[in-house]
Order: sequence, then C-alpha cells, then structure tokens
Amino acid sequence: MDLNREFHGPNAGYVLELYERYRQDPNSVDAATRAQFARWQPPLESAITPAPPSSNGQTPAVAQTLAAATASQTALGAVRLAAAIRKYGHLAAQIDPLGSEPPGDPLLSLAAHGLDEATLRELPASVVEGPLSAGAANAYEAFVALKEVYCGSIGYDYGHLSLPEERVWLRHVAETGRYHPATDNASRLRLLRRLTQVEGFEKFLHRAFLGKTRFSIEGLDMMVPMLDLILADAFEGGIKTIVMGMAHRGRLNVLAHVLQKPYAQIMAEFKDPVLGNRSARQELGWMGDVKYHEGARRDLAEGEAQLRVIMAPNPSHLEHVNPVVEGMVRAADSLVD
Repeated sequence: MDLNREFHGPNAGYVLELYERYRQDPNSVDAATRAQFARWQPPLESAITPAPPSSNGQTPAVAQTLAAATASQTALGAVRLAAAIRKYGHLAAQIDPLGSEPPGDPLLSLAAHGLDEATLRELPASVVEGPLSAGAANAYEAFVALKEVYCGSIGYDYGHLSLPEERVWLRHVAETGRYHPATDNASRLRLLRRLTQVEGFEKFLHRAFLGKTRFSIEGLDMMVPMLDLILADAFEGGIKTIVMGMAHRGRLNVLAHVLQKPYAQIMAEFKDPVLGNRSARQELGWMGDVKYHEGARRDLAEGEAQLRVIMAPNPSHLEHVNPVVEGMVRAADSLVD
C-alpha cells in the first residue's frame, strides 16, 4: 500500500481509525502502516491529544491564536495612525501666528486606533515606515517625530495629488526635511527684516491710498523671501536670465522688493499726477497701463557674473502672459552662446 497516496485528507477518518488500533495493539496493523505511524507519532499525538487548558480556561493553541490576533490588530492600528497623521496632520499644524488652537482631527489620537504609549513602545519603528523610522528606537518615538513634521509649524497636504510618484516624492521631502535647513539667529533676523519690509509696504499703501486697487500680498508674504532665495541660487548657478509671469495678487510688492522698482515710481502711479502727459510718463520710465499690469527689469552683477530678471507685463487677459513668457524665454535662449 502506498501510504503517501492513501493517507490524505479524504481518508482522515480511516487513518484515525487505524491509528487508534495501532495505539491499542501495534500488531493489529500491517508492518508498513506500523512503521509509518512510528515516524508520525509525535505530530499525530499532538494533534489528537488535547493540550491542557491554561489558567484562564484556554488551551495554549487558542491563547496563542488570540495573542497573534491582538498583535496583528495593534500593528494594524499603528499603520492606520501613521496614515492618518500623513493625511490629516496639517489640520493640527500650528500655523496661526495668534496661537489659536487648530481644529485637528479625531483620527490623530492614539485612542482612536486602540493604542497607547506603552503599546507603541513595544512595537518596532518600522510600522511607521519612511525615513523617520530609521532613527527611532520604537514606534512611539517614530510617531513623535512624524507628528513634529506634519503637526508642527508647517502643514503638508498632498493627498489630493493624483500621481502616486508625486505623493511619494513630497512625502519623502517632508519627512527628510530636505528643504527645511537649520537656520541660525542671523538668518532669522534677515528674514524678519525682509518680512517687515513686505508688511510695512502694504500697510503704508493701505493708509496712503485707502480704497485704491492694489491686490495686497497679505497672506502670502513669504513669496518675496522665496523669490529672493531663487534669485540667489540662480545667480550662483550661472543662470543668465529669469523671466517671470505673475497675476495681480502681491505683484506690486514683488516689483518693489524683488525687481527693485522705486517706491517713488509706484507712489506716482497711485497718485496719477501726470495722467495724460505722455512726456512725463516717459521721463518716469512707464506708460499708461494700470500699475498692477506693468512689468520691470533688474540686472544683477558681481564680477563677471550677471543675471537679468524680467517681470513680463500683464495683458488684459492674465492667463495670456504664459505664452508671452515662453516667447521671451525662447528669445533670451537664442542670445546665449
């Protein structure tokens, strides 16, 4: 008899019956079956003989299964918490300069996922995934670092992006802090002075020309320091020409502080002192368009390095500035050796 063919699932009852006979009298089965049962005895004995119950009335197998299920549920809760922080962490970011409490989200709490600090300290940091898990001793430390990134002073919200590659890239950038370098007090002071210029300019225009259309930069003041940094990096990188197209919001501030259009010229355009006087307009260096449509040009030079920065004038239909900028860039590119 081929035991490997006969002893399989459909014949389990027959096998157990033979095994019972073997246990009572080994000679009651043929030699081949007897030899097979002798080899299989430890696992069969374990399968047939019930394990003694534990102190809580559960067998070790049941207890082991429940422990494994609990561990899986805990790990799943940790994974869900990490996903919630990455998706909703911006709702708890401290971005209000007045210090008001952000709305947050219930899913950002440990309790929402059946977790606590002690439980997380027993889990490996790898459940969080990403670069932050590499330097953490356990899951709790990794979650603390994750919350510092997504619930700190910057709110990252990239879940709406449709391309997975973009989401993965932004997540990596946020969690590695690639574009969030450490700053010293001198850098912070320079940034404060720049933002003070930006804000002071807007406040003055509001007081001096109350009711005049100006499209304030308020709410995106950091755009000016960001453009400063872009220009500095371009200059160091050997870029020869930068052409910008821009809508109305914050345009006057950018013209004043990035393109260095004189304050006096901007104020004159607000007051319209030479309206209808073409020769005076030419002396001031501007024509008769509205002040927030006009462009400007700035030349930077240091040694042999040169950079020309151009703000393209806005057409009446603002979106048409895009092909205008493309054409200006193509023309500038043709002049490069």
